[in-house]
Amino acid sequence: MRFVRLAACSLPFLGALAPPALAQGSFGLPSCVSTLVSGPASAFKRFIPNDVKGRAELQMRGVVARSLTWRPGQTIRVCFKSGSRGAHERVIRIGREWMNYANIVFDFEENGAPRLCTGDGRDDIKVDFKDFQGWWSAYGTLSRQRDPSMNLQFFGVDTPRYSNGQPAPEVELRRTILHEFGHALGMMHEHQSPAAGCDQEINWEAAYKMGAQMGWDREKVHSQMGALTQIAELNVTEVDRKSIMHYSLPPEIFRLGRNSPCWIPDNDDLSAQDKNFIASMYPKSGAPVETTGVPPAGPAGALTRGAKPPAALNDREALVRQYAEMLKQAGIAADRIAQLTQEFRKTVLGQ
Repeated sequence: MRFVRLAACSLPFLGALAPPALAQGSFGLPSCVSTLVSGPASAFKRFIPNDVKGRAELQMRGVVARSLTWRPGQTIRVCFKSGSRGAHERVIRIGREWMNYANIVFDFEENGAPRLCTGDGRDDIKVDFKDFQGWWSAYGTLSRQRDPSMNLQFFGVDTPRYSNGQPAPEVELRRTILHEFGHALGMMHEHQSPAAGCDQEINWEAAYKMGAQMGWDREKVHSQMGALTQIAELNVTEVDRKSIMHYSLPPEIFRLGRNSPCWIPDNDDLSAQDKNFIASMYPKSGAPVETTGVPPAGPAGALTRGAKPPAALNDREALVRQYAEMLKQAGIAADRIAQLTQEFRKTVLGQ
């Protein structure tokens, strides 16, 4: 499955994204909470007043969902808050792999060198390498509102090393960086797909015990391992166990261990479905970007539905105007329209 995603965190103790020598509880917890509360679900709730119902609500949800992805063909400015030149070049080389399939441009450089963050508000994705803060990224255009918007702990040196002094293999670094830039483009964790069925596979008592060792309560365990609630704005496709966005969760938390369909070995590369999905999200041909209309059930291979949006939706100012007009048509008070539209414009345009 592939879908535009909610929580944009990678957990250091989960095998697919962290070498065991780096993934020890003594390294502390990742900073996932701030990205969890800023995902698309909270944005939908924030921008859609409770008294907007029916068709008006569905139309407004479509506009809001579209605002949280980058525009096809957009140049996305990326800067670095810390780290060595070698670390920057590694992130640039790996992050750009998404450009082979998505119609976007990651602009990492200034005057021929990796761009350093200046805090002037012009940068879209701000990459940091703070130790003990986890591997995570904000979702899509919400990256503009976070500083930093992505963290790659321990990766900020030319040669990241395990706690035993051995250099981390390139495959481990590449896997994590690809995963986090997938989040920055709007992709979610594959194992949390509503279509994955992993909730039934997990031995939750074992998961709670593992979480407790990390200092997590049950709610936090569910936020990282449990299925996401199906909402219309998720572009849900068939589950892809080979996706770079799928955690290799510890087999001990599954009732059937390694025999569980939800346990997978590490995925090191973008899967064929990753490539196809991101190309459909950011098309080169002007094909529709699907954001709404996912049915509760349907035939295999036909879980994602969507209509081609009007051309004006590619104009972010037009998107803001359309949002304000929808609020007006829904009978929202003028002062509330002004407030919501101002907040929406800031989210859409980064202003």
